[in-house]
Amino acid sequence: MSAPLSDVLDRDATEGHPALEIADVSVSFGGINAVSDVSLTADNGMITGLIGPNGAGKTTTFNVITGLQPPTHGRVFIAGQDVSKLPPHKRARLGVARTFQRLEVFGSLTAYENLLAAAEFHRSWSGDSTPPKDVARAALDRVGLGSVAEARVDSLPTGLARLVELGRALATKPRLLLLDEVGSGLSHEEVHVLGDLMLDLAKEGIAILLVEHDVELVMRVCSRIHVLDFGLLIASGSREEIQQNPAVQAAYLGVEEG
Repeated sequence: MSAPLSDVLDRDATEGHPALEIADVSVSFGGINAVSDVSLTADNGMITGLIGPNGAGKTTTFNVITGLQPPTHGRVFIAGQDVSKLPPHKRARLGVARTFQRLEVFGSLTAYENLLAAAEFHRSWSGDSTPPKDVARAALDRVGLGSVAEARVDSLPTGLARLVELGRALATKPRLLLLDEVGSGLSHEEVHVLGDLMLDLAKEGIAILLVEHDVELVMRVCSRIHVLDFGLLIASGSREEIQQNPAVQAAYLGVEEG
């Protein structure tokens, strides 16, 4: 079954637009601002970091982008198209995929079956003729889980389960990939391999927005970084600019500015 035309981005129309743009987004819970007037972009073929201390509003921002959390005000654009009023599944059909800070996997299924389910869902609306089994196997190998393909996910260590979640996202063939602490639970060597994978995905044209507490990984792979603190965007720039920014140092280290 082919996808409805309204669910498919016109590639010509999207040229010149960032893969993602959020404009003046705010989210309030009971009068408390979780996110306040945040604007940022993520470009095709680049890894963009979104960092900040715990409770800074990073996951809330992801939820707004994917449609799980309506903003109090502000708008979200995917490749230049205003998706602010689209539900999550419509945004997914525009090529948006994500992982979650709290694991969201099918624990009673194997690693392979998790990826196969995603590939089958993608085929059901996209019209992609590639056999879902081939898509799932390729994604499984890409995230390095071939050796545990037949293991139930609820039997895997947290780090490997996060890779299952990443593989499942890749099985949907995303254009915009939102990664929420995907390196958590991985060893230093595994994080390095994960960084290489993200760089390869970016070279293929995928836009990646990365939330990650491993600052070493962020500084290695991200071309541009946005920093949130108490729901406010306090800095944006290159890795060098972010490392030298007094406001960022204060947010992370408790150092007083000036």
